[in-house]
Amino acid sequence: MTTLDTPASPFVAALGQALDGAAPVVRRHLVLPERRACHRGSVRTLWSRGIAGWIAARLLNLTCSDRSIEARFELRNELIEAHDQGVAMLWHRTHDSGTRLVSGIGELRWDPARRVLIDSIGKRKWLEVELVATVEQQAVLMTSRRCWLRLGRLRIRLPRVLVGAAHTREWEELDGRLGLSLTLDHPLLGPYAGYETVLSPGEAR
Repeated sequence: MTTLDTPASPFVAALGQALDGAAPVVRRHLVLPERRACHRGSVRTLWSRGIAGWIAARLLNLTCSDRSIEARFELRNELIEAHDQGVAMLWHRTHDSGTRLVSGIGELRWDPARRVLIDSIGKRKWLEVELVATVEQQAVLMTSRRCWLRLGRLRIRLPRVLVGAAHTREWEELDGRLGLSLTLDHPLLGPYAGYETVLSPGEAR
């Protein structure tokens, strides 16, 4: 994989002109004109509920030993050319759990055939999630659709009744910072895990 000379974020393909309606800090984060950026801030909330939340928090590295304090949070993004899959955005999330640094990594790209964003999560891309993006009241929302577990060359469709759905939201705070949230929701159990963080506008890296 090589870095692009001309940035072309997957979100430009996914949202088109609708992206112009997003708040400036959100639009800059998703367009990524510098090709790479590092956002730093803190976790406002980090939570899980029940057995499903406990499992999800550990699989997705969303754990924190002391939730009474605001944990440090860092998000790095980079645009790359993913061979025949077009332009992808690498993301690398790191936060302080209270005892150690916890990381999550993934690669997000636009799939023109399925008309969805594809988020491949983990170093080995063990989880693949379809995301539908929309712009509402200057915020960008993403809702998961289908998802698959990848074991080597084996690709297993995960039913919604098992994993539920993921909802993310990006918005601009009153002070100009970037707000990010993730909520995992089950059709029977309701919301079972998630986080919310606030970050300073990203600096090119």
